Amino acid sequence: MLAPDIPSPFTVAIAAPAKINLSLRIIGKRPDGYHQLESLMLKLKLADRLLLKNREDDRLLFTCGGELGELLPADENNLVVRAARAFFAHTGRPAGVELRLEKKVPVAAGLGGGSSDAAAALLGLNKLLETGLSRAELAALARPLGADVPFFVQPAAAAWAEGIGEILTEAATPKLGWILLVNPGFAVSTQWVYQNFRLTTGHDPFILGRPMHPANSAGSREKKWLGQLVNDLESVTLARYPELGRIKEELAASGADGALMSGSGPTVFGLFADRATAEQCLEKMQARYPHVFLTRPLALD
Repeated sequence: MLAPDIPSPFTVAIAAPAKINLSLRIIGKRPDGYHQLESLMLKLKLADRLLLKNREDDRLLFTCGGELGELLPADENNLVVRAARAFFAHTGRPAGVELRLEKKVPVAAGLGGGSSDAAAALLGLNKLLETGLSRAELAALARPLGADVPFFVQPAAAAWAEGIGEILTEAATPKLGWILLVNPGFAVSTQWVYQNFRLTTGHDPFILGRPMHPANSAGSREKKWLGQLVNDLESVTLARYPELGRIKEELAASGADGALMSGSGPTVFGLFADRATAEQCLEKMQARYPHVFLTRPLALD
């Protein structure tokens, strides 16, 4: 997605949207240790922004700025740099570009910020250098960077993710009103959450061996999802951080139609049909938590 108002001297700007998981079911575990899942993922208007421009030499220069830029490494450990290296290795082009990430989406928050930034690098370089890589080629570059990166490379605002997250089926954007994101200000390791998730049928017969889709069409899956906000990873993250459960309860008490942790957490979101009610809750939450955002699905005005 192109981002407007490109500041000089940059020539291309790409928005890197956050995401939430409206549904996340863990349905099995592969022999290599990765968990198999089914999740309905939705891009949001809340976004980072990646700025790009050509350089006269063959150096790759990357910097971080924005509200949260100081929290990120500006070296080879950043997914933007890793994505750029993969792009240049694939295309054989010299790495003569400058990239600047304006960071707004909280880090290690369950909102896919790093994955989205990596996807923005692939999309932005493809545009800047006019290399004409197809979506399939970009998806192939995205997969080794992280399970969520292919979701941000594909153009749909909503998609069902299966496998370890790399098998994507475009979905209609759910007709939601306002989405209030509450991040408590600490990071949660996705790896730690998955390592501590226990596959069991003791408390929920749907966790093992029963994917959520009752029929082959995406429409049927969307009907199955409606009104059933669920995230199996809450069993791990909320047990370690009970404050997240209290945030969910407060969102519901403040008029949210539903509340759920996104991804592996710790961000919790509330769904509001009414903007005024959402703004009242926003004001209350901002007084207590460092990162609170009111946003909407990417495809909606």
